[in-house]
Amino acid sequence: MKIRILNQLSGRITFTVAALFAIMMFFAGCVVTSIYPYYTDKDLVFDPALIGEWVEAGTTNQPAEYVQIESLGEKGYWATVFGGHETNSMEVHLFRLKQQLFLDSFPTNRSLDFVPVHQVSKVTRIGPVLETANLNYDWLAKLVKNHPNAIRHMVLREKAGDEQGGRIILTADTKELQRFILKYVNNTNAWEEPTQLKHRN
Repeated sequence: MKIRILNQLSGRITFTVAALFAIMMFFAGCVVTSIYPYYTDKDLVFDPALIGEWVEAGTTNQPAEYVQIESLGEKGYWATVFGGHETNSMEVHLFRLKQQLFLDSFPTNRSLDFVPVHQVSKVTRIGPVLETANLNYDWLAKLVKNHPNAIRHMVLREKAGDEQGGRIILTADTKELQRFILKYVNNTNAWEEPTQLKHRN
């Protein structure tokens, strides 16, 4: 399902960045979205290692597509994705639950009828290489189909009266979201394969 369509080049690089920074732009395939943030102010942490320009870790040349991360206040980040003919931006927050770090992102490029939503990624490494994993949408869809009360959600149908398919939107509040991701934090099926970024030279 596509919420925002970019040209092929921009979509490819931004998809990579989305996987790592929980960027709320949706390309090939669905990502898990939530109405409420995954963090509270007391959960926020700041790591200066995130600041800078990042590219896909496997890149060997100097690509034109990259993401620039800047500080936003004392405990936030402003991420700008440069790719193709379009620039997109989002607020990103690093937070800790128990001993695990996560990233929450929130789009800033949106129209008046666009419902702002959050996406979460689990951080597995911060340093010269940044490695994160997104919450797995297909896993979530199967979970709520078999156990509808696993977490509060709604299904946004593509057409009125359509009882098949549709997009899952999490409607749980922040506390419930945190309990949910901590419950499945070590479940390898609940998270996508980790992806990596490196600093742009």
